[in-house]
Amino acid sequence: MDFKELGLTPNETKVYEVMLRLGKTTAGHICKESQVPYGRIYTVLASLEEKGLIKTIPEETKKYVPSDPEKLHEIIDNRIKNLMDIDNKVKEFKKIYDEHDIEPVLIAKGKNNFYKIDKETRHTEKYNYTIKYSFEVNPMWMRQAKERLARGIDSKSIGLFNKENEKAIKEWKTISKEIKPIENDGVAMSIKDDKEVMIALIKSNTTMLIRDVAFAKIMRQLFTKYYAYTDYEDK
Repeated sequence: MDFKELGLTPNETKVYEVMLRLGKTTAGHICKESQVPYGRIYTVLASLEEKGLIKTIPEETKKYVPSDPEKLHEIIDNRIKNLMDIDNKVKEFKKIYDEHDIEPVLIAKGKNNFYKIDKETRHTEKYNYTIKYSFEVNPMWMRQAKERLARGIDSKSIGLFNKENEKAIKEWKTISKEIKPIENDGVAMSIKDDKEVMIALIKSNTTMLIRDVAFAKIMRQLFTKYYAYTDYEDK
């Protein structure tokens, strides 16, 4: 097993595991059983001793003995504490970031810039409503849709139902049945968490990301009212 997450190299892991089986023994014996090169064995042993995982026994022939594996739990606990401290610091960074004025409207032209803006959208926490034009079967979007559903995120879609989209719609329905039709001459939209709306004007080849709570709430209300009153039986 790889213990690199605990700060142990592969050689250190092998040596420590061998020493647990051997008990008190010499460097030569450890070298033979672990198959760590003799030119490296003393460096590995010194590192393990520094980490508190082995001890040196100063006998006539120097020997080494492993420490209780419970020491690994101490290392794990320290790692967890450090990660929690880092997590708290990241939350502080996020708070500082959110307090700054963020550009409320981003506008870009071209398909490549559409994908760039898509990456700027927020991580969904409550709901994600979409208006689709082409029902593009994008593996990343489909994976994200599955993850949202697994997290209990309210996810609904309306879009253009036509012959060209028929196959793609069937693929999307393998993930969610919450898809209804709407007449659509070339608009794609994503509404998230009463926070932002991403709009793609297909025929104008233009994408907008609008980070405005009032606008997002209005679009959410319009979407949900249309969705609720659309009489459509999924087949």
